[in-house]
Amino acid sequence: MTTPETDKEGLQRAVRILLAKPLLTTSGGDGAAISLIQANRDAVCRWFDRNLNWQLVVDREVVRLFKIGERWPSFAREAPSQRRAVLYCLVLAALEDCGEQTVISELAEKVSVLTATHDDLVNYDPDEYRERQDFVAVLRLLVAHGVLTPTREMATTKDDETGYVRADGNALYDVNHRAAGLILSSPVAPSRAGHPDQLTKEAFPDTPEAQIRRRRIELTRRLVDTPVLYFDEVPEDQVSYFHSQRYLICREIDTGLGSQIEVRAEGAALIDDELTDIPFPKEQIVQFAALAYAEALAKEVDASTGRVVPEARLADITNQVTTRVERLAKTIASEPVTESSVRSNALEMLAMLRLVERANDGLRVLPALGRYRNPTLLETEKTGKSSHSDVTEDDLWGDS
Repeated sequence: MTTPETDKEGLQRAVRILLAKPLLTTSGGDGAAISLIQANRDAVCRWFDRNLNWQLVVDREVVRLFKIGERWPSFAREAPSQRRAVLYCLVLAALEDCGEQTVISELAEKVSVLTATHDDLVNYDPDEYRERQDFVAVLRLLVAHGVLTPTREMATTKDDETGYVRADGNALYDVNHRAAGLILSSPVAPSRAGHPDQLTKEAFPDTPEAQIRRRRIELTRRLVDTPVLYFDEVPEDQVSYFHSQRYLICREIDTGLGSQIEVRAEGAALIDDELTDIPFPKEQIVQFAALAYAEALAKEVDASTGRVVPEARLADITNQVTTRVERLAKTIASEPVTESSVRSNALEMLAMLRLVERANDGLRVLPALGRYRNPTLLETEKTGKSSHSDVTEDDLWGDS
């Protein structure tokens, strides 16, 4: 007999799987995850709709969560190039006219025709090596998404993606048309958007109840989908709503994810090592360098009157961190270890984690970096009750 505990456990496992991988296919090896989601379908759909306003499609062989993220700083390293993004969409369009199987040459020809018939698109030229590289990168991404599956024949022949880049191969794929049709998650169809900014525009009724729901959804999205929620980066009405309803928000996140919300004077963050797509720290040189910077910057802020580390002092810290990195490796992110390469790679990771940001006269240390000076969780909310009610706001996140 199913118990409430096992129901909650199944809900949490399903929600966590979907947050980490919003498109699941049996052809991509996700059969067990799909079965789990199907078994908890109603509860999972309700949780996503109530808390995030994200639609969930559950089919027999495909599950798709249509995630719509809140806007926050993005970084070039996270996204494909503009050319690859365009080719990705063009390949999806070309797949509509393909059968159950296709080869690279067929897709390339269809994409060439599409680009030739639209004046605003740059023609795809399969004779150019760089173009073929980008095309293969897109196909591999579609394989990772479960839209394309390399056939078994590819394992015993030279007809693979690498062969196409060399212009002497022609890989064969099975096509998952249902997954291809569900791949785009924008609430507004590209043909009706008019501008990229309109793709993610959601319609909420202009009623008090709908606006309250919108505030809660936007706050929950930030907590679930971004590294840190800083109160000074969201509208005042959302901050007020969070403070008045944080017990409800924390309870809902605990129900769906089993995760903790850490609340500080400057903001809040969901603490969950498994759900992050930027694991930190790890036993990699970039992460090691980033952690070394974090420790040094946290100490620097502790000894200063402000939160901006001036450029001159940042240069000294860079020198110290580079010396530490040189003891462990000769390269960082495939580049020789130099002060420039260590600084650019490590600080970009800290910026992606919303721990630092650029300032005109140096580097601004954001409040969450205080955790690296004082790792004690001063206020952890899981039930809405603080276990440290005597802590003042001046103590939170280790800031001066």
